Amino acid sequence: MSFNEAILACNQNKNAAECFLENASLNSTELAYDETADNNLRYFGANPNNYVSFNNELWRIIGVMNNIDNGTGKKESRIKIIRDEPIGNYSWDNKAEGVGSSISFDGSNDWSDSALQIVLNSGAYYNRTIGECPSGSMGKTTSCDFTNTGLTEKAKNMIGDAVWNLGGSSTYNDVTASMFYERERGTDVYNGRPTEWIGKIGLIYPSDFGYATGGESAEERTLCLSTALVNWTSSNYNYCKNYDWLYDSSNSQWALTPISNESSRVFLAPSSSLINNPVYNNSFSVSPALYLSSNVKISGGDGSSSNPYQIA
Repeated sequence: MSFNEAILACNQNKNAAECFLENASLNSTELAYDETADNNLRYFGANPNNYVSFNNELWRIIGVMNNIDNGTGKKESRIKIIRDEPIGNYSWDNKAEGVGSSISFDGSNDWSDSALQIVLNSGAYYNRTIGECPSGSMGKTTSCDFTNTGLTEKAKNMIGDAVWNLGGSSTYNDVTASMFYERERGTDVYNGRPTEWIGKIGLIYPSDFGYATGGESAEERTLCLSTALVNWTSSNYNYCKNYDWLYDSSNSQWALTPISNESSRVFLAPSSSLINNPVYNNSFSVSPALYLSSNVKISGGDGSSSNPYQIA
């Protein structure tokens, strides 16, 4: 039985996350456990068959994340997905000094009151309307039209609340995917800012970017995972990013993780190298990420871009 056949058969009685975990060994060329404390199952490689139809669009499955708190203390295995194409280029945050958690005119790297977080979770994107999105400094905005790309009511019903980790890192030097994973779940943040946020729509983590690499071989993937992400731009490690399905050579996208020793900088999932940028005066790509509800099932498809998984 093929992986896709096994998933569809399994989903007659179990949810999609359980079925992926049970049948992962049938797709070892595209799925691997990350060997973190949570031992999440992740898609890896240059272009795995991890496409899913969601919100009437193509999204992609990052993997099955274990021990995801749904906001009530109950921990579940949940499928995490990311929109295949960005929804636009906006600032991460640009609140003026004294507004919310901002202590300067450069905005704040506290996701819990980020201007972008509000757009995604209660603003124009979430409500599928025309609105204002952060762009530039000191609260400036630009018109953003999500009447065709915002969330449908059907999509909202498939998203579950989750505890998103907001731990940061003071540096990217020598930081591997596994080290980022630990720091994202740590308590190193600027001046007592929150280390967790409960909500529906977030962004990817640097560790998501790191674990998505496949290298050109299993041996090279192992080497990539033991190499600091910032070094992947070196000619010696180009295969790390070139065989990473989350890598986009033309777009750098915002990540969720803050620079912990600064008040207004966060990491990027890069087009060139893993770097940190001010949240206010740069508009980078925004690709929403989310955890599907734990009861979601796969009802069809094979995960290819032409025949993505259908969920119900």
